[in-house]
Amino acid sequence: MWVSLLLGLIDPVEKITQAIVKARADGLNAQTEQERIASAERIKSLEARRDVMIAEAGVSRANIVVRTFLAAPVIFILWKLFIWDKALGDYTHGHTDALSPEMWQIINIVIGFYFLYEGAIGVTRLIKR
Repeated sequence: MWVSLLLGLIDPVEKITQAIVKARADGLNAQTEQERIASAERIKSLEARRDVMIAEAGVSRANIVVRTFLAAPVIFILWKLFIWDKALGDYTHGHTDALSPEMWQIINIVIGFYFLYEGAIGVTRLIKR
């Protein structure tokens, strides 16, 4: 399962393009008008997903790498606290020492920046329309 998930992340645009090709073939082979309409809707949905992925790919790789490395420790800490210590605590006997207020402030800044950034991107896309 994990292998197929990771392999699916390698080139998702190509996979969506293949799905579009298959949906177009299904539309050509459709027997009823309902099947043709369903195929056309699926094609439009897949094309929209592909276009978003292509637009997102326009962001510089350096920016993506830096954001990933800054977010990874925060994700790890929160995962450990919520999953290992709390959800599986009876089985793992997980215990994390209390984090200082400064660490929580850094965690909140990283999470806040993520949502602020994504919100700004969403607003920018709405304005461009």
